[in-house]
Amino acid sequence: MVWNSYATNVLKYKNTSRIKSDVFIMRKGFWNIEKMVGLTALIVSLLTLIVFVYQTNLLRKQQYMSVYPHLSLMNEKSGTLHYSFSLSNYGVGPAFIESVKISASNDMVYDDIIHYVEKTMGKQDSINYAHSNLWVGRLIPANEKINLIQLIDDTMIKDWGVVSSENMAKNTLNSANKLYQILNDNEMDIEIIYSSVYGEKWSIGNHSNVPKKIE
Repeated sequence: MVWNSYATNVLKYKNTSRIKSDVFIMRKGFWNIEKMVGLTALIVSLLTLIVFVYQTNLLRKQQYMSVYPHLSLMNEKSGTLHYSFSLSNYGVGPAFIESVKISASNDMVYDDIIHYVEKTMGKQDSINYAHSNLWVGRLIPANEKINLIQLIDDTMIKDWGVVSSENMAKNTLNSANKLYQILNDNEMDIEIIYSSVYGEKWSIGNHSNVPKKIE
C-alpha cells in the first residue's frame, strides 16, 4: 500500500510537471521572430502617426500665427487740436471686419462710430472733423492705421485743397476736449469683431485693447 501510494504520487508529479512544461513551451513558442517583428512595426507605425499629427498641428499653429491680426483702438494727441481716434493693426496679417457695434448710454445701438458721434454731438457744438467709415468686410492690412475720427486742422485743409481755412470755423481746445469726451464716455461700449485669413475671430472694445478670441 505504501509503495502504491508513493508510485501514484510520483506519477501525478510527473504528469503535472509535463503539463507545466507543455504550457511553458506553448507560451514561449507564441512569441516567434515574425510576431516580434510585426509588433515592433506596429509600435513604430503608431509612434510615426503620433509624431505626424503633432507636427501637423504645430505647422497649423505656425501658419495661423504668421497671419495673426491685432487690432487696437487708441486716442492720439489728446488735449490738442490734432486729436484723433484711431484703429491700428499691430499684427502680422490682415484683419477683416466682421461686425461693429456701439452701445450708447441712451440704449441706442449704432453700427459705425461716426453715426454715434453725429447723434451724440449737440447742435451747438461746432467741431470740424474728418472720419473714416468702418464697414463689415473692410480689410485692414498689417501695420496700418485708420483715423476713425480726426480733428481738421489748417494743414489738412491746405493739403486737401477743398476749402479755404478762412471759410471754415477753426477748432478750439474746447471742441477737441468735447470730441474726446464723446468718444471716451464710460457708458459707451464699442465692440469690433474681426477675423484673420484663416477665419479665426477676435473681439476688441474701447475698455480693453486686448483681443479676445472667439471660439
